[in-house]
Amino acid sequence: MDFKSLGNQAAQSDDMSKTKSFETELPKAGPALMRLIGYIELGRHPSSNKTFKPALQTQVIFELSTPHHLIEVDGKKVPQRFTVRANKGNTPKSGFKKLFNQMSDACGGGKQHMFQMFDAPFLSEIYHNTTGEGENKKTYANLDKDGAYSIKAPIQVDPLDPENSRKIPVRERHHDLIGFLWEPDPDAISDEQYVEMWNSLYIEGTRTNDKGEEVSKNYIQEKIMENLEWEGSRLQSLVEEQINVDDLTTEPANLQANAGSAQLGI
Repeated sequence: MDFKSLGNQAAQSDDMSKTKSFETELPKAGPALMRLIGYIELGRHPSSNKTFKPALQTQVIFELSTPHHLIEVDGKKVPQRFTVRANKGNTPKSGFKKLFNQMSDACGGGKQHMFQMFDAPFLSEIYHNTTGEGENKKTYANLDKDGAYSIKAPIQVDPLDPENSRKIPVRERHHDLIGFLWEPDPDAISDEQYVEMWNSLYIEGTRTNDKGEEVSKNYIQEKIMENLEWEGSRLQSLVEEQINVDDLTTEPANLQANAGSAQLGI
């Protein structure tokens, strides 16, 4: 077999010499069965709009398991992860508050914290919106349309006979749970639990960005350390104390990749 000749043919469709940046597959628009698998507070950051005050940024992470939201990883079809980024707020107009209230209602009501809804199943809708034109044209996926979220309990309602409604089965969770709270009350979250949450965020390795540059995958911890309240924070002192006492470094072998922080009882 002439592998050289075959190699020349294969190179036409798969040029291994070219550097490709990491691309995330955009979730398809349409109905979405999902579970809440993560909630991360990134600390307080300035807004891109200078007229707005710095805000506490959050990531609310869902696992999409509807058949058209399964993606191939290592030859297997697995649920796709989808992250909603929102500034934490408690006012009625806050997008975060609207999202939380809808999720709580879908869980039967009475929830007081995102962690209490971890692994809960939901039925929602993925919307696409496009901005820009030509080379600057970009499409985004959202769980809201014009600020209105579509999250509800996974129940199929018969419009002619509501009492004949049935629950829609939602695939069991595939990904690990992950959670992090920025500067939680020490009386509620111990130092040990706080450090455990922090260590669970660590991501090993590097990737190539859109500019062809090699950057760290550990963007979550790095984002938190960039927040305006990092200097002098409880977490900063705990991390520095952990490094001094345990001789820890930022090397992956010395950090616990433990997602058990999601089980904190708050």
